[in-house]
Amino acid sequence: MMRQADPVQLEAGRTIPLVVLRVAGVVLAAASFMLIPLPYAIVAVCLALVGALLPASLMTWGAIVVMTLSLLAHPLALDGRAHALLLAVHLLHVLGGLALALPALGRLQLRALVGPGRRWLLLQLTAQALLLLAELAATHLPRLVPGPAGAVVIASALCVIAMVILARVLTSRR
Repeated sequence: MMRQADPVQLEAGRTIPLVVLRVAGVVLAAASFMLIPLPYAIVAVCLALVGALLPASLMTWGAIVVMTLSLLAHPLALDGRAHALLLAVHLLHVLGGLALALPALGRLQLRALVGPGRRWLLLQLTAQALLLLAELAATHLPRLVPGPAGAVVIASALCVIAMVILARVLTSRR
């Protein structure tokens, strides 16, 4: 008499369903209702929904474009809306990339998100600093700097310096 072999069980640690990443992108786009005007928000959510269902359509990035253009339609202000939207757009980009690279069904180990999370955080710190410098330059330096292009050049140079320093610090720790 033959015995049936025991099924193999793998221990994967903490995991999440892969569909959570796609749903998170749509929820994040829906949260943009608090940050951008209504017509833009509706279009962004619709595009994010299509992008979640069909990642190869790249509609997630269409939602990012709509969200970004809605921000550019209004002058910069020091109210924090632009910073929250930058964070949301960047996170939507990361979630869209993961949805594009991973299948819709299955499970993902949480520790697999550590690398993308670190890169997101490093870029987010730099981008938030650049946005803050651009806001300050647009509101406080119009007479000192020759036009908005000069302010952007100065802010960009400062952010490049910060990125180089951060990259050197991170590589020296490895």
